[in-house]
Amino acid sequence: MWIWGLGAVSDVLMIQMFGLVFPIFNTSFGIDSVMLSWAIMIPRLLDALLDPTIGHFSDNLRTKWGRRKPVLFVTAICGAILVSGIWWVNPAWSKNIQLIYLIVFASAYYCVWGSFSMAHTALGYELTDDYHERSRLIAIRTFFAQIIALLISWTYWFALLPFFGNEINGIRIISGFYSLLILFCIIPVLLGTKERFTKPPLKHTGILIALKDALSLQPFRVYLQMRFFSAFGQVIFSQMCFYVNLYYVCQGDKALATKIIGQSTLLTTALTIALMPLVPVISKKVGKRRGFILGSGLAVFQASLTPLLFTPEFPYLQLVAAGLTGPIIAISVVLRDAIIPDICDLDELINGKRREGLLTSVISFVYKLEVSLCVLIVGYMISWIRLSPETQTQSADVIIRMQWFTFAPNILFAILAFYYSTKFSISEEKAAQTSAILLARRQDLLKV
Repeated sequence: MWIWGLGAVSDVLMIQMFGLVFPIFNTSFGIDSVMLSWAIMIPRLLDALLDPTIGHFSDNLRTKWGRRKPVLFVTAICGAILVSGIWWVNPAWSKNIQLIYLIVFASAYYCVWGSFSMAHTALGYELTDDYHERSRLIAIRTFFAQIIALLISWTYWFALLPFFGNEINGIRIISGFYSLLILFCIIPVLLGTKERFTKPPLKHTGILIALKDALSLQPFRVYLQMRFFSAFGQVIFSQMCFYVNLYYVCQGDKALATKIIGQSTLLTTALTIALMPLVPVISKKVGKRRGFILGSGLAVFQASLTPLLFTPEFPYLQLVAAGLTGPIIAISVVLRDAIIPDICDLDELINGKRREGLLTSVISFVYKLEVSLCVLIVGYMISWIRLSPETQTQSADVIIRMQWFTFAPNILFAILAFYYSTKFSISEEKAAQTSAILLARRQDLLKV
């Protein structure tokens, strides 16, 4: 499990580094926020549309190395190249050429990361049938993901150091190191993990029928709704939070703003890691379903409290919100994602096929669609509030609009995510019954 979890380093490095594209291309390269949001959204949409096809392809792939590892091998190499390459835009180029470069690289970037993430996640879902071990599995992945999230949160701050000359040179050099780390961390996964379901059924099911089967599962639909609303508010908040921090809390001081963001992530990571040993305990005591409902309720409390914590009088007060994020990730996010293998079991019980790749890709498809929409919304939000990135001091009207657009969506969508978390129907007892039936079915097939 720990070897598989190490692959999360490569996974999170790819996607988190792309998260720096918007602020750096906006404030360093000077690209208009609306144009930038379209340049980022188009590749996300392309990747999202391809996701179910890639997942279905992996589920039905027949090679001597299995269904997932060939995809991991190819995409890890391509991802390492793209993580560095996307930052080599020449500032002397025209804005149109810079946008074209970004769209081309981002399109390849997202397709590669989407395929890598699907294959790595699907490989993990296959590792165990145990209800509580699946919680431990996701906890291990989250441990590595949080370490890398912490590293990425300080990346912009490091890129600003005088040592690099300027932030563009800084991000280029740092991304080269990250590319090597991506390759280094995927090697143990390729060599040290074993796929349990290496051969798909000989009878092939078309992708449209497979998608229909997956979406016919009521728990899967509820999971998608729950995750959609949870992520929608968080993505808008995380993008807008940079601007609130920079122009309101830190009064235009970019070094202080990026430093606080790094410290916030450090606190979140420390608390998340400290609470990870409790995840299997919570899973056994109350079950995964009640656990992520509890975490969703905590997310509503945090979202409601956050507007009071961002103030220029006490810039570090926002660390309280970061402190609440740790328990939310440890309890809600980990246990929520640990139920996906249970949904895969239900799919196998009803439809007779192991389709971790397809279900993972559908989840990714929905997530990327909403992230694309969020990026586009944020671009227009920045335009609507009349923010001037080149000006350190913003007017009072701009600050007020910025606060509303940052905090209100987070509260609204946290409430909706909590509502849908209460609608999830797979309990520990139902999961155990499904697992027992599948085990007996597999044993009967071995006797034939």
